[in-house]
Amino acid sequence: MMPAPVSIRFAAPGRGVPALLLAGLLAACSSPDADYGNVPVPEREAEAQQAIEAAAATNGVRATARTGVPIQARPLTAARGRALPADYQGYWGVTPDDCELANTAATGRINIDADTIRFHEAKARVQSIALSDPYALSAELRFSGEGAGWTRRNDFRLENGGTVLVRRDGAQVVRYEKC
Repeated sequence: MMPAPVSIRFAAPGRGVPALLLAGLLAACSSPDADYGNVPVPEREAEAQQAIEAAAATNGVRATARTGVPIQARPLTAARGRALPADYQGYWGVTPDDCELANTAATGRINIDADTIRFHEAKARVQSIALSDPYALSAELRFSGEGAGWTRRNDFRLENGGTVLVRRDGAQVVRYEKC
C-alpha cells in the first residue's frame, strides 16, 4: 500500500500567513552564508590529505602508493638531537617468530627507543643522527655487549609505508618487519 502524497500549500501573504513569517522561512532556506559543498574536516585529517596530495604530485601516484607519504621531521628533543623519529621506534623482527614477545630466543628482534636500540646480545646508544631524506637516516651508534664496546655507523631506511625497516651495517643488510 502506497503512502498518500503530501502536499504543502502556501497562502498568499496577508491571507492567513503573515508576510514576515513567509519571508523569514524563505530567507532561512537560501542563506547567503550557506555553503553546502564545504564540509568541515579535522585539522589533522586535512594535513594528512595535503601530505598525500603533495607526495603524489611530486613522486607520482604509483610511487606514493608503494612507498607511502614522507615522514615529518621531528623537532630536537631532550636527547639533544639524538632521538630517532617516532616512525622508527618500536619492535621489529626479521621473522614472524621474532615478533612474539614471549620468544626469549628471538635473535632477529630489535627494540628501538628514542635514543637506544636493543639487539639480542647488544645494546646501542645513538650518538648522532642525520636524516638524509624523509625515509632514511644514518646514525652513529655506540654499541656495548658481551663485555666489549665499539662504535659503528648504521644506515636505516623505511619502506612499504613504514612497515619495513632496512638496516645497513657496513656490508651487512638486514630487513625487519614492524611487529
